[in-house]
Order: sequence, then structure tokens, then C-alpha cells
Amino acid sequence: MKFHALLPVRDEGDIIKQCLEHILTWVDAVYVFDTGSVDDTWEIVQDVASTDKRIIPIRSEPVYFAETSLRGYMFHWARQYMQDGDWFLRVDADEFHHIPPPEFVKTRLRKHETIVHHQYYDFQLTQAELEAWERGKETLVDRRRPIKERRRYFIPSYYSEPRLCRYRSTMQWPITCSFPINAGFLAKERLPIRHYPHRDPVQLKRRYLLRSIMMADKINRTNWTHPEEHHWSEADWRKVVISNDDPKLQYWETGTNLPTYNFTNHLKPLHIRLVQRLVHGFLLPVLDKTRPYFPDDAQPQRISEEINQLLIKELGVGSRK
Repeated sequence: MKFHALLPVRDEGDIIKQCLEHILTWVDAVYVFDTGSVDDTWEIVQDVASTDKRIIPIRSEPVYFAETSLRGYMFHWARQYMQDGDWFLRVDADEFHHIPPPEFVKTRLRKHETIVHHQYYDFQLTQAELEAWERGKETLVDRRRPIKERRRYFIPSYYSEPRLCRYRSTMQWPITCSFPINAGFLAKERLPIRHYPHRDPVQLKRRYLLRSIMMADKINRTNWTHPEEHHWSEADWRKVVISNDDPKLQYWETGTNLPTYNFTNHLKPLHIRLVQRLVHGFLLPVLDKTRPYFPDDAQPQRISEEINQLLIKELGVGSRK
């Protein structure tokens, strides 16, 4: 039984090395697709890959991010290395698994549970931390420190989506879906992940400038299916800096357990789960044969040259943004 991670990246130079070092503590293979970084993300990936063959760079190409075509393409590309009974994960560069997935599968899952949703702990940049940055108490030099030491305040996420799944050779991930059809029987417990999308003011400014440019592109908007699309169209990063007085904000001491949340909004009603249990236990290989395939010649859609040049101008190495 092996664990495979599908990792799309874009302009994550400040965090990608820490991300890969974390993933390598538990993964058997991680497949990386760079969607057009204009910082040093891809170079860092290749450098780490040169010392650890478990990192498999697919390629770097300016393409639109889409949960369907991009992640589906990565799965279709990587499944040549997977075998029945292995596990694969959707991962992002700003995520750190609080419980290693192999340990989670071994200690938290029942044998019939074969797909797991995530439990995000969304770590925030607070107003006090922003003010400390502006006073020079924290600078870009601090990026050398682990992100878990720099950002300590989080808000638990109620929203959840599938992240970990047991592989079967008959399963299909069509180009129109964000995850394989009838991937498996959903676990009650969620996989805890520390999520760091807001790391420092420089990173946040780049993140929101990138997203505002991408969302201004009509082609990209037709590809985007994320439930929080409006956040992508927002260009003012300061609006996400959270007040230290926010009642939802909680402090985490590094090395301690995170609080457990028994959210159940990812689960269907009991009578539906009973039917799913029967179907998933006996009929999935048969149903898989009726599902559409991911086309062998399908590729993620390339970013237009006009948009790509704008991104290079605004966010590239020589940019002052």
C-alpha cells in the first residue's frame, strides 16, 4: 500500500520547500505540475527532486487552474504508478497534514471507509502581526522559519471537500468532475490539515494580484468552479487580515494537539449512507464501466499569451510589485 500526492503549484516560492519537506515525511510519490510560476517555485521543486526521487515533476506550463481538467489530468497522468489498494491525495502547497495520512488511514478509518474529506484549520494573518511587520519586527528573512512558528492563529473551517481516497484501477475521473465518480464510501472522520493561505503581507499582495488578474480573464472565469469565486476577484489583500478580537480566532501552540471538531455536514443522511454502503461494497467496479473516461489526449488549457505576459510583468522576478 502506497500513498501518492497530486500537487499543483503556482508562485509558491516562499513555502514550497517547507511543503515538500513535510510531504516527504509520509509520501511514497508526489507528482508536481507547475501552472506557470514566475517566481522560483519550479526551480525549487527541481532542486529538491534532484535529491529525492519520490518527487516527480510532471512539467511547468502556464495553464488555467481548474479542479476538473487540471487535477483530473494529473490523476490520469499519475495513475500509471498506482495499484489497487494504494491511496492518493489532493494536496496544495500551503497545506500541512496534522496527522500523517498513513497514520490516519491506519488509526482513524474503518475498513469500509475509502474516501476522506478534510478538516481545515485556516491559519490567519492578524492585525497585530501586520502591524509588527510594518514596524519591521518581522521581515522576509523570517521566511526561513517554519510557517507553523510564524502564524499561530486559526479559524476552524466548516466547509469540507474530498482529499484522500483509496485507489482502484477501474475508477474514472472524467474531465468534467472535480473528483472521481463514486470514489468510495465516505469516512465520518475528517483529515486534519493546517492551512496557511495568508502567510505575510508580501505573499498576500502577490496572491491577490495574481487572482485578480486571472479572474479578469473571461476564459479563466468559465473554467472556475470553486464555491468562493468572489474571493478570487477581490484585489485588496488587506480585507482578509483578521482582527485579533475576532471571537472565532483561536491560538495554537506548536507541538500541541489541535482541537477536534466533529462536523457532520459532509455526510449524507443515515438511510442514504446505508444504500451507499451496499453499492460501494459490491457494485463499484461494475458502475465504473459505465462512467466516462478522461480523454487520453486531454490537456489543461493554456493561459493566453496576453494574460501570461501581464502576469510576468506584474509578478515576475524583475517586478517591483
